Amino acid sequence: MNRTARLLLACALPAVLVAQAPVPVLDGAELQKALDKLQVLGSVLYVAAHPDDENTDLLATLSKGRQVRAGYLALTRGGGGQNLIGPELGDPLAAIRTQELLAARRLDGAEQFFTGAVDFGFSKTADETFATWGREAVLADVVRVLRTFRPDVIVTRFPPDARAGHGHHTASAILAIEAFAAAADPKRFPEQITAGLRPWQARRVLWNHFRFGDNAPPPAPGSLTLDVGTFDPLLGRSFGELAAESRSQHRSQGFGVLARRGSRLESFEPLAGAPATADLLEGVDLTWSRVKGGAAVGELLAQARKAFRSERPAAVLPLLLKAQTALQGLPADAQADPLVQAKAAELREVLRAAAGLWVEAIADRQSAAPGDRLTVSAALISRGDAGLSLESLALEAITPEGVAPVQARAIQQPLGDNQLRKETFELVLPATAPLGQPHWLGGPGALAWRNRPESPSPYQLRARLGQGGATFEVTVPLRFRFRDPVQGERYQPFIVVPTVLVNLAERVEVFGEARPQDVTLKTMAGAAKAAGRLRLQVPEGWRAEPGEQAFTLGRAGEEQTFTFRLTPPASPAHGELKVLVDIGTGFQPARGAQRLDHPHIPLQTLLPEAVARLERFDLKHNGKRIGYVMGAGDEIPQSLRRLGYEVELLSDEALATRDLKGFDAIVLGIRAFNTRAALVSLKDRLHDYVAKGGTEIVLYTVNAGFPGINADMVTQAIGPYPFKVGRKRVTEERAAVRILAPEHPAFHWPNKITSADFEGWVQERSLYDAEGWDAKYKPLLAMHDAGEADQEGSLIVAEHGKGHFVYTSLAFFRQLPEGVPGAYRLFANLLALGGKHD
Repeated sequence: MNRTARLLLACALPAVLVAQAPVPVLDGAELQKALDKLQVLGSVLYVAAHPDDENTDLLATLSKGRQVRAGYLALTRGGGGQNLIGPELGDPLAAIRTQELLAARRLDGAEQFFTGAVDFGFSKTADETFATWGREAVLADVVRVLRTFRPDVIVTRFPPDARAGHGHHTASAILAIEAFAAAADPKRFPEQITAGLRPWQARRVLWNHFRFGDNAPPPAPGSLTLDVGTFDPLLGRSFGELAAESRSQHRSQGFGVLARRGSRLESFEPLAGAPATADLLEGVDLTWSRVKGGAAVGELLAQARKAFRSERPAAVLPLLLKAQTALQGLPADAQADPLVQAKAAELREVLRAAAGLWVEAIADRQSAAPGDRLTVSAALISRGDAGLSLESLALEAITPEGVAPVQARAIQQPLGDNQLRKETFELVLPATAPLGQPHWLGGPGALAWRNRPESPSPYQLRARLGQGGATFEVTVPLRFRFRDPVQGERYQPFIVVPTVLVNLAERVEVFGEARPQDVTLKTMAGAAKAAGRLRLQVPEGWRAEPGEQAFTLGRAGEEQTFTFRLTPPASPAHGELKVLVDIGTGFQPARGAQRLDHPHIPLQTLLPEAVARLERFDLKHNGKRIGYVMGAGDEIPQSLRRLGYEVELLSDEALATRDLKGFDAIVLGIRAFNTRAALVSLKDRLHDYVAKGGTEIVLYTVNAGFPGINADMVTQAIGPYPFKVGRKRVTEERAAVRILAPEHPAFHWPNKITSADFEGWVQERSLYDAEGWDAKYKPLLAMHDAGEADQEGSLIVAEHGKGHFVYTSLAFFRQLPEGVPGAYRLFANLLALGGKHD
């Protein structure tokens, strides 16, 4: 398959769903709306920086109300953000937020796209953002999406200046404007033209004004407006109500919202392109007449809509099949139009729904390794007296290079009404079958599927159905189905895994002294009868014993645990440990399996490399028994246990009833004051613990900075003396740090802290700094981003009675899991504030 064909294949894949759960048959009202949508040709692309930046009110109104093709281009997958539902950060968080976007799109009806830009955390300027992203590389991605999706109108969430409030936000608007012109210029990114895309000129670019809350100012004179609060009787709710459900899928960010009812105007300001006076789609032909030869298709679809009766949907199948034949007879250049291809996909779904057709392909297990034998159970049922025949079934492999037949089976038999038809396929996965790592994490399809939300299933089932001499096709991805005793029927994507998976117990191994430590890993069989050898590859100066170990695993899924003894160098050092595995083909880097299981998204499995960061540094600690009050979720308790601390997670009941004096320190994890409602009263007990000689450390929390953000604190009275949690932060992880109180024990007991301890930090220094603090607090550090004044609210300490209270917005939740030595040393000193200071 040539590059053009590969790129067209990528364009043809659904941008919302490489469906991880079966799409249910549309009900009568939904089918009526789908028939209406088939007659509307027009498209709008919404552009912003992150998951959760999109305006779901607008997307729902455009897709479900105006019936145009709507899409959301998020430049990043949000891996640099925080997580309110678990400890996942980085790539795992990006995978969660990708699925949250897809869950939202399943509700509001829009499609989802991405670029390769990485969310590296908060950025204060577009220049900083472009320096990290690579401006041309991300612009090329935006242009590729424009040439693929071919929107009539582009809408940005943010303005192209500092009003956007975040460097990523500003950059997204700048890139949208630049791509508006570049996508139409065949000299810009000509490799895309060579690969089969065509230049595309959208009609205009608009900025969708901010509107947080219900008391927003009226639109500026000359703005375009659109009511996004319209009620739809077929849906039984307004687009605003639907959008609230869509918005609330962003659970990892705490963005659950209340539904709004009643008229609500969104406003738009022109940024580029043709002016409009009354409507954002002004001047756009929304009929089939815009397609060469399309008028006949439009007429047949209109007839089908007129003849449709929700109690007898199958009656319109003959007209729909005629419309499909007319569409397939359009000139080649018209059929290559992505908008026409999208309508063809919509038509196939309407045919399926009108026929009451359920099709699924279920693997006999969730994963298999290259060379494994796999059983696939296909099931079809038509309900609604559609009079269909099952012409054929085909199992097909999907790769970045295209779709290839695996097995095909002619059937040519009637499909009885409400009679389940089953077929079974047996196949052997090729030895060269690519692993199921997402394309955006280094898996197959890094170019072909670059802008898609997720990689397709490695296999799909194609069913060809017939009625009255005409045929249509339905394709479904291969899935795994299982029973969850709580949630009932659940689905997972089928993935290809290595013959042997290796999970390290820790992704960071820290050594506070030169003594050897055990490294534990677990092997799991991806295939039956897996045997081989394991070896640890370590940097020079480190020693792993034994040199290698043998494993034998009998059945797929069987596990075996191994321990290696790792001796670090005598002096501070760092490096990477890599697990190598030999199954008879020589030692190769191993991969593990990380399962992401949250109830609002399909189960996800990542296949990260089996590597661990190694850090050897000098660390002393005074006091080992730590109480930890978990907030939104972080990995600090595990990080402390690596160095010998005894960490106990404290429930609300334990805080209320236990004698706390046995703890050397009590730490309140990130966003505890956002998530633990009982702290309204229990904070006083913690302050009493401090007064009697304890140490309380509160990690960052979030105060609602502007309306619309669900970040309310359960109480503003966090400490024993007043201070406020602000929204200032230092985003440059290499920003110079000045010690304001060098005499304070936090800087010399039990570890001597110097400027070197602030080297090697990741992503950011601090977030949500303290401000307006009482004179009893002492600020210990000053730092600032380039061009700004010093900020002193990242670490404040107050003596209270015999003990110490600490509020710190330093990003310990990122630094400790990454094994940053200086962060460990400083945190150890804070934990030791209540000890004896020599």
